[in-house]
Amino acid sequence: MSLSPKVANSRDAFTLIELLVVIAIIAVLIGLLVPAVQKVREAANRMSCTNNLKQVGMALHGYHDARGVIPANIRPSLNSTVRVRWATYILPYIEQDALFKRIDLTQNWATPANTPATSTRIKTYECPSSPSGQKQDGAPDTTPAWTNIVANTDYAGIYGVHANLGSGAGGLNLVDAASVGTTRGAISKTQGLRFADFLDGTSNTLFVTESAGRPDIYRNGKLAVAGSSSARVNGGSWCRPASEIPYLLGTDAAGTTKGGSSFINVTNGIDYIAEGGPASTFYGTDGTSQIYSFHSGGVNATLVDGSVRFIAASTNIRTFARLVTRDGGEVNDLN
Repeated sequence: MSLSPKVANSRDAFTLIELLVVIAIIAVLIGLLVPAVQKVREAANRMSCTNNLKQVGMALHGYHDARGVIPANIRPSLNSTVRVRWATYILPYIEQDALFKRIDLTQNWATPANTPATSTRIKTYECPSSPSGQKQDGAPDTTPAWTNIVANTDYAGIYGVHANLGSGAGGLNLVDAASVGTTRGAISKTQGLRFADFLDGTSNTLFVTESAGRPDIYRNGKLAVAGSSSARVNGGSWCRPASEIPYLLGTDAAGTTKGGSSFINVTNGIDYIAEGGPASTFYGTDGTSQIYSFHSGGVNATLVDGSVRFIAASTNIRTFARLVTRDGGEVNDLN
């Protein structure tokens, strides 16, 4: 009996067409997977940011329990040599007591005696969604100017609300006519406030929100002014009183013209140099910070009662203004 040669019916390798098909399928799967991974990562970052602000809220109450007031920004005058930000005072309440003890509260944040401590980055004060670019800041009045000497924060309070909020003189009348420099928000420039001072209620008053990415300037998710040591927001470090948002006043949708109704995630600040330095024509102050996050759709915010809210970017600026003032008698109608 003769045997016929065995016919091979298997192949040792892919054809070129098959290989290209496999590569195409893998590329499609990666294209579908990457956005999903990014979405999960951002959700985790936003939760971490929320937890940071919850710690700030708990520290705020711990400080009030011990002192009878919430911490203030000690900056009695523009020429004062003593400038201490509220975030310094609550360090012992966010497990940073050792760092707090290294800071001389009788001296400025930028003195050589304090910069070894104030240049220390604190994770609780940084949003993980914020870009990993410049994480240190200086000031135009340091020597040499803008030397990066102190660590940044992505969180800021708001001193008050501009009288002409929105567009023109018909804005919301929530503050005195001479509104520049007003401090009817939760943070005072001279002394701490008691919870009893919040006539609108601690659950109806903002303590801090996000002003992320400073000192670099961002507009609508993109780096607006890159690289220059002078083109930056004046403020952003956790130890500087100048890191607060001076007062709420909207811009246009591009974040380049004052007086509009846009205010959340439009720009994180105004260029100190482009706006002429001190007493700029844009906000009446120098290189001011603004409300900004790298979260999609809004910003996180801590209220004086310690709770954390996510405030949608679509929120009406007048509605948000009611949250900023502590004693305006307005009803907070945020959903």
